[in-house]
Amino acid sequence: MSLRSIDRVVAVTPERHGPGLTTRDLVGQEVGAGMDPFLVVSLYDMTGPTFPPHPHAGFSVATYILPESPVGFINQDTLGHLNRIAPGALHVTVAGSGVLHEEQPETSGAAARGYQIWMDHAHADREIAPFALHLKPADVPVVASDGVVARVVLGESGDTASPLETPTPVRLIDLTIAPGARHVQDLSLDENAFLVVLEGSVRVGDRQAPADHAAILARGGEAVEIVAGPQGARLTLFAGRPLGGPRVHAGPFVASDAAQARRFRDAFQAGRFGRLTPFADQTRDGGALRPREVA
Repeated sequence: MSLRSIDRVVAVTPERHGPGLTTRDLVGQEVGAGMDPFLVVSLYDMTGPTFPPHPHAGFSVATYILPESPVGFINQDTLGHLNRIAPGALHVTVAGSGVLHEEQPETSGAAARGYQIWMDHAHADREIAPFALHLKPADVPVVASDGVVARVVLGESGDTASPLETPTPVRLIDLTIAPGARHVQDLSLDENAFLVVLEGSVRVGDRQAPADHAAILARGGEAVEIVAGPQGARLTLFAGRPLGGPRVHAGPFVASDAAQARRFRDAFQAGRFGRLTPFADQTRDGGALRPREVA
C-alpha cells in the first residue's frame, strides 16, 4: 500500500469579521487545485448573528458543528426548514438552482465552533432542484480504537460509511488522536486530500503540521498515515475527487460560465429563490424561535 506525503503546509490564520465572528479560511482560489472539489473550508467561532438571509446557487454549502462546541446553530431556508444544528451535527444545503438561508448561534454570546464548507458541483448538477440533508450527532458513525476516535461525517473510513450522500462525493473525517497514536485513512489514487489541524500537531511521513495549519497531501497514494504529536491531535480530514471543470465565482453563486452566473443573479433579484423573514425580525417583538427536527 503506497502512502501519501505532505506536499505543503499552509498557515490557517484567524481573521476577525466584526464583533461576533472569527474564521480560519482555506480558499481554493488561493490554495490551488489541491482543494478541488472543495471551494472554501472555513473554521469559525461565532458568538452572535452575523449574516442576514442570503442566497446561494450552483454548489452545496455544509455546516458542521464540532462536537465540543458549547452551542449549536439555528438554521432556516426557503425550502421550509427551521431547525437546530446541534454540536456534532451536519447540515448540507444543496443550493443547486438557488436557495436563501440564514444561520446563527442558538444562544447569543456563547461561541458556536464549526466549519462552513463549500463543495463544488459538476456542470450537470449546477442547476438541480435545491434540497437539504441533515445528519444528527447520534447518527454519525464513530470508530474508536488504539487511541483514535474517528467520526465519519461524510464518505468512508475503512469499512465505515456515513449515511449521507452529497451530489459531489467527498470525505469529511473528524479525528481525535491520542499522543503518539496513529490513524491510517484509506484514499483513492485520484482523490485530493488535506488535513486541517485544530489542536496539537501531526506528522505525515517526515513532515509535521501544527495547530492552525493545513497539510495539503501529495497525490497518488492509497492511504495516509497520520501520527499525533506529544500533545495529541485534533484535526479534520477532507478528501474528494477533483471535478476540474469550468468555474466562475460570482459572490454567493458558483457557475460554469458567465451566462449561468447572470441567470443565478437575475433569478435571485426576481425573487425566484423565495423569501425569508430574518431571525432578528422574528424575535424583535419578544417571539421565540421554535426549531423543528429534520428527518
